[in-house]
Amino acid sequence: MYKNIELIHMAEHKNCAVKALTTFEYAKSVINTPISVFEFYECCKSYPIIFIKDTNGSWTASVMMGYKEGENSFIDENGVWEKGVYIPATIRRYPFIYVMRDGTTLSLGLDADAKSEAPEDDERKFFDAEGNKTEFLNGVITFMNKLQNDAAVTSGFIAQLDKLGILEEKTATVTTPDQNSYQINSFYAIDEEKLHNLSKKKKKEICEQNLYPLITAHLISLSNFQRFSIK
Repeated sequence: MYKNIELIHMAEHKNCAVKALTTFEYAKSVINTPISVFEFYECCKSYPIIFIKDTNGSWTASVMMGYKEGENSFIDENGVWEKGVYIPATIRRYPFIYVMRDGTTLSLGLDADAKSEAPEDDERKFFDAEGNKTEFLNGVITFMNKLQNDAAVTSGFIAQLDKLGILEEKTATVTTPDQNSYQINSFYAIDEEKLHNLSKKKKKEICEQNLYPLITAHLISLSNFQRFSIK
């Protein structure tokens, strides 16, 4: 999705703005994207919600938006997202992204392809005439900070599921009407049998932490793998 990331600096981007993005053409090849627990209820209506563990042991929740590599099933040939389907925040944040520097510092960057110095885009400028951040840029930073905080909450939630011992590595197969099969590998999901067989103490812990609604949303979402078979 991001082809040419630049860190935003006042000296280099004083006169820069962001183009108006009228389509989701930039996300046509994106088949999965991270989401937060605060998006589960909307996402479970349309996408499979899966869990991914990186090499450092950190957890991410992600939605599958396609089954063929490079083909987002929810965006048509005109770059229009399927009507009535929730669009994840990590898609809506484009062209902005946080970049980790020195292993500790997050800096705001953007895809240079979305830059503009055209007068018609002035309402989306980064800096004013005095070099101060505009209301637009401050709004972007607020949104990006919320995404970071939500991601940390989500990672903690999945770590709780892992601690309960109810996650299992899964594989999903999508069979299209023309009988072609596509396999989705190396993701984790809640195992319903393990959930059912938890001790009373652990089930009480889930209730006390109000985890069941999110668990239910995740389990419901898995049936959306079958939706790909008719796309």
